[in-house]
Amino acid sequence: MKIVASWLLVLSALAWSSPAPAQLVDIDGGRFHVAGFGRVAWQPDLFELAFTVVSQGDDVRGARERHLPAVAAVRRVVEAQRAALSEQSEDAPRLQVREGEGGHAAHRFDTRFVLRVRGADAVALLQQQLADAGVAAFEVRPLSERLPQYGDEARRQALRDAKRKAELIAAEMGWKLMGATAVKFQDERPWWLPQTPTARQYEARAYNYAAEAPAQSGEVTSQVDVEYAYKR
Repeated sequence: MKIVASWLLVLSALAWSSPAPAQLVDIDGGRFHVAGFGRVAWQPDLFELAFTVVSQGDDVRGARERHLPAVAAVRRVVEAQRAALSEQSEDAPRLQVREGEGGHAAHRFDTRFVLRVRGADAVALLQQQLADAGVAAFEVRPLSERLPQYGDEARRQALRDAKRKAELIAAEMGWKLMGATAVKFQDERPWWLPQTPTARQYEARAYNYAAEAPAQSGEVTSQVDVEYAYKR
């Protein structure tokens, strides 16, 4: 009996120390990633027009007395063209004191305006009228009221591009494509800040968009990484 009991203890110890059976590995399928790219060129139909009204004086009172009428004149011009504006903003007057000639302090007031103007003709007319009102310099940035839709279209193009590549890979490998399991958009930018893509963004993952001159005045791009499942 003692011998039998000893063997039972040995067998029990061996059973506890034996490694667990390995889990079965799915060798009939898997997942892979593809990158998709989308690009939409657009013509501007909206322009951001920014400018600053500047007035100077020997003292604060003199600078303010010059500045208030200058700002009022600009406001009248802007108000007359309100129908062509989609947005407008005006900063509060800002006072700067600098050292002038002979060590005397120079006082300067400035007020910055930013307008969203519909149409190139309206922008040209506003610039002419504002220049007549005393504005010396302008900053103009082309935009489009349809940039949100253009961004959506670029994303759709990127998804279609990824799907096309996945179908090509599956066909070449003899796999059955099961569908997308994960989607991640990359290099996203706000739609109001369109930007030409750079070689750093795309590198060798697709053809170099940055090497192409934009077909029109601007473009919106999108890049997506999609994970697909497949069966062998």
